[in-house]
This record gives sequence, C-alpha cells and structure tokens, in this order.
Amino acid sequence: MRDVAVIGVGMHPWGKFDEKPLNQMCREAVDAALKDAGVGWREVQAIAAGSSRFYGGFGWGLNGNEIAMDIGLTGVPVYNLSAGCATGGSALSVGHMLVASGACDTVLVVAGEKMPRGFIPTSGSEGDATDLQYLQWACTGMTGPAFWAMLTHRRMIDYGTTEQQLARVAVKAHRNAAHNPNARYRQEFTLEDVLNSAIVSYPLRLYEVCPARVKTQYQ
Repeated sequence: MRDVAVIGVGMHPWGKFDEKPLNQMCREAVDAALKDAGVGWREVQAIAAGSSRFYGGFGWGLNGNEIAMDIGLTGVPVYNLSAGCATGGSALSVGHMLVASGACDTVLVVAGEKMPRGFIPTSGSEGDATDLQYLQWACTGMTGPAFWAMLTHRRMIDYGTTEQQLARVAVKAHRNAAHNPNARYRQEFTLEDVLNSAIVSYPLRLYEVCPARVKTQYQ
C-alpha cells in the first residue's frame, strides 16, 4: 500500500442557503479544493462522492455524477455512496483506498447535503415493514434525539462512557468551529457550559445535539 496525502481542501460555508442548489454548493467546494491543490480538473482520475439523500437533482445516490456533469465529463469513474452521518468519512476512505492501492494517483473526494427543516424523516416510506430505520422509530415510539439517547445510554453501560466524556466531544467541536470561518456558529463552550445545558433526552444535552449561539439562550 502506498502513502496517501491530502493536497488540497475546500469547503462551502455551513448554513441555510435555500436559493442555492446543492450542486452549486459542491461546485464551490470542489473549485476551492482544486485551487488549493494546484490541480486541474482533467488531472482528477476518479471521484469518490458522498451522495445527497434529501435534496433534488438525480436524487439519492448520484451526487458524484451531478458534480462530474456540472464541471465537465472526462470519463473518470465515479464512486457514489451514502452512509448517513458517516458519509463524508466513508467517501474519504474510498478515495484513500483508490490512491493507496495504486489504482489512481489523484482522486477528488466530495460530499454535500441540504437538510430538511425539523426532525430528520425515516429513510423510506412510512409504514414500510422492510425499512429497518422506520421499524426502529415505530417500535420505540421516539423521534431521533430520544432514540439516539437510548443508544448512547447503552454505550455508557457497555463501555463505561461518561457524561463528561460526551461533553468533551461538544467542547472540542465548538472550539474547532470558533477557528473556522465557514462554520455556522463560532462560539466556544466550556465543559461546565455543556454539562449545565438543558437535558434534551438523557444523557444528551442541548449543547451536544443542537446548534446554539448564545450561552444563556436556553438556560
């Protein structure tokens, strides 16, 4: 296996951009990454793309194809995937393997999403007995935050994860956002801020699962 390096990065600002199509947002991130790397579009030998589940275009599974058609078809292979919250990391893993294996020298990894407002819907049609995510929701009678809280509590029992450890993840994420001009909210929180924020569904707290701009907004 060969060593692999990330030679350029690009990012579209986080936020609500109702009037801007997702492929335009992805295009801006791709253009920035290519410029940062000093690489031309025709030098890209493959595309590993995290696909949109919720937003327009070709629909679930073809984000990479939309990007290639938008910028210019060059005949390179496109690897689309969708993995929920792990989509970006999974696309990066595919790109890494393409380079590490020697199959390609230069790979574009890109992912983008425009989320619907409110609670995230289930992955399929409501009432579909073949949709395991729908069955999880229906059998527990809970929306996402409560169901995730149950999974988190199970992890605490199985592995000894503590509330303080969970809160440190939020502290780290907010600290990173404070230094990123593309982040939607750029306010840091202390460990005490997170642990003292309101419980959404035990053990998940407000500053661990919801965006927030003002420390005292919900306290």
